[in-house]
Amino acid sequence: MKWAKYVGLGLAVLLVGGAVALWLGQERIIGLFVAAANRHLCTPVQVARLDVSWWTAFPRVSVTLHQVRVGGSLRSDTAALARLQRIHCAFDAWDIASGRYRIRTLVLDGGAVHLRHDAHGQANYYIFRSDTTNAASPVTLALDRVQLKNVALVVADSALHHHYALQAHDLTAALAISTDTVHLAARGTAGVAGLRLGKDTYLARRELVVDGAVRYARKTHQLLLAPSRVQLGRAAYELSGAVGWAGATQLNLRVTGRQTDVQSLLVLLPRRLSRPLAAYRSRGEVYFGGTVQGELSATRSPRVAVQFGCRNAAFYHPGTRQTIEHVFLTGHFSNGAQATARAAVLELRDVRGTLRGRPFSGSLRYANFLDPTVQLRLRAALDVGDVLRFYPVAAIRQASGRARADIQWSGNLRAFRRNPGRAATQASGELVLEGVNAQLRTVAPPLTNLRGSFLLRRNDVAVTDFRGKIGASDFQLDGLLRNAVGWLTMPNQTVLVEADVASRALNLDELLAAQGVGKSRQAGRAPAAEYAFKLPADLALDLNASVEKLRFRRLRARDVRGTVRLQNQVLSTPGASLTAAGGRFEVRGSLDARQPALLQAHTVASCRRVLLDSLFYVFENFGQDFITARHLRGELTATTDAEVFFTPQLQPLANRLEAEVHATVRRGELNNFEPLQKLSMVASRDQLRHLRFDELTNTVYVQSGTVYVPEMEVRSNVRTASRLTVTGTHTFDQQMDYHLVVPLLPGLRRPVVRAADGALTTAQGPALLLHVWGDENNFRVGYDRQQASAKRSAPAAGEMSPATKPAGPATAGLPASVPRLRDVLKTPIKPAEKKPPTPQPGEAFEF
Repeated sequence: MKWAKYVGLGLAVLLVGGAVALWLGQERIIGLFVAAANRHLCTPVQVARLDVSWWTAFPRVSVTLHQVRVGGSLRSDTAALARLQRIHCAFDAWDIASGRYRIRTLVLDGGAVHLRHDAHGQANYYIFRSDTTNAASPVTLALDRVQLKNVALVVADSALHHHYALQAHDLTAALAISTDTVHLAARGTAGVAGLRLGKDTYLARRELVVDGAVRYARKTHQLLLAPSRVQLGRAAYELSGAVGWAGATQLNLRVTGRQTDVQSLLVLLPRRLSRPLAAYRSRGEVYFGGTVQGELSATRSPRVAVQFGCRNAAFYHPGTRQTIEHVFLTGHFSNGAQATARAAVLELRDVRGTLRGRPFSGSLRYANFLDPTVQLRLRAALDVGDVLRFYPVAAIRQASGRARADIQWSGNLRAFRRNPGRAATQASGELVLEGVNAQLRTVAPPLTNLRGSFLLRRNDVAVTDFRGKIGASDFQLDGLLRNAVGWLTMPNQTVLVEADVASRALNLDELLAAQGVGKSRQAGRAPAAEYAFKLPADLALDLNASVEKLRFRRLRARDVRGTVRLQNQVLSTPGASLTAAGGRFEVRGSLDARQPALLQAHTVASCRRVLLDSLFYVFENFGQDFITARHLRGELTATTDAEVFFTPQLQPLANRLEAEVHATVRRGELNNFEPLQKLSMVASRDQLRHLRFDELTNTVYVQSGTVYVPEMEVRSNVRTASRLTVTGTHTFDQQMDYHLVVPLLPGLRRPVVRAADGALTTAQGPALLLHVWGDENNFRVGYDRQQASAKRSAPAAGEMSPATKPAGPATAGLPASVPRLRDVLKTPIKPAEKKPPTPQPGEAFEF
């Protein structure tokens, strides 16, 4: 064992001696290295520190450069070509002993390299001199290993608007440089932050495994790519071809996919295209391949041809476990001989497959990406629930039932978008629904048992026997949906529904509810806060409607018939009728919903033989508790012209109400009305508790929060007050101001006198003048001194002064000069101002 001891001692002496020699000669090595760098590079290099070590890469000697900055070759570019934390250059010890310093290993550790082309196509990476292989140089490159550790590579082209960002995690390469060529073979892992072409980014945040070789011809500026392999997940892509930079960039590349699936193809696309399909997986044979040939510059693009498809493949969604099986597809993309978007064509041919055993087939041709022309064919008989489980739609929570479709469509998309109704498109086909049930996310009531036929006629859809239920409401529709295809496929399009609609039962409480229908409702009334009345801006209607039974809050209507129209968020009817509250109503008018916070309705309505108590119950006592349904009996025949404003929850704004009501009440009763009890000086309380009158006719006006009652005669069952004359006002905040005339001798026959105009009138007999004023909870009844004074100063019987001459039956005894409705539409909603107890002189209504 003595020889081993001597050998070890000799090696130790040799190492120590080499280290001493290296330490003594490191200044020479550094000097030679700096001189060689200046000789090889034509751009400035800044280095914070150089170290020489024999143990870092033993048995090789290494020179380590710290905090290196390499300038670019563009004179106007002040940004660095490279910023690296460390560069390790290793030499063989035997080369150093012979005085020849050949760099065998180069390691770049940490930092970034930025390769740029400016707007004129000039590059910043021409940093090597032409004499880099000069044999007389004491330091030369003889690289057999190049390694990149955590080095970012950024490539930017301002002229083409391209930007590539990669990160070499641990990439090892072999580099050989000769006078004419540079050979590079690389293997390792790298990350791709993103390859941005224009506005789209490809391969965002992907990991690659690279195994390839390239040869760069320095004189011809051509890069030859030997068959190389880039692995992305399970899939591998083989690339080969050439790239030339002698003038404009010339590409001649070929790529072929191996072991590809739907995921490996989707990762090649930008996120805006791949995101909707990112969750899907595939089984079976999916193939992909293509070529890129031609000039790549700011003015020209290369020719691109891609073939893809699948054979007996299966596509499935892991979350829903819904699978499309036995899928066959042949696809092709090309940007044409002119290599432009206008000449580009995408084709999907012979598409077929099955979903849960139900077949489908189709084809697609999309030509001219700037002015697209589309040809689409689809034939399928599928279960709606299976389709939505495979491809969920955000607006539909769940669905079931069957649908059959056979649709063909062809035409120019731009012309179709410009004017769907007149575009030269060819569309035909049929969609049939059979027992479809659906639960929408924005509509609380479920859609059940939908069935019907939809025939496609160019841009319109003819609907035949489309029926079903929405919650508790049912419907049947036959008609035409004009511009249905444009409305379904493009934004800001309006669909016009021209149809006959019939319903056996319609529940507006449920249809107007903004929230779920599971909440309890008392007395058949939905809380107003649940309503959110909105009319869509993209929907127009022209319907002939008939409803057997209609429900809305307390309203229970029967035999509803009429025409309903909707245009620009204005709902109108030229005529509708319904039976409710024991009588028949006829309505015409409009509801303007263009201002969502303030709905405006104008209606002209008439009713015949309507029961007063039912009317007050249905309309919830018209928002007051002074006189209610329990006080009234009788039959009402009336005509109303009204302007009403509502909140989005369909609550009327009383202070903005305007109405003119011509009403006749027959066989009327006023029961248990407390204010009448204070007229006990006229009749007994028992008689006043049950006041009856045969017929009462008057015109009542409502404006600015006040009800104006012109003078009217009331013939009642109270013998001592069988003929009452009443006039006055009643505000919505329950301020009363009534004037009553009670004849003291109701049975006395009155003489007939002739007026100044020749008309015969009945002379007034003695009467009791009463004034009722105050609010509903605190009012007073007293002698009407003001009315008595006016009667004393009035002309004698048969005379009439101009100041007291009636203005006509529509305005007699009424104030006017109240602001017109159109003048107050833009004013904010505010409580009604209290009106004076009597109409003011000179006022007149304006409608």
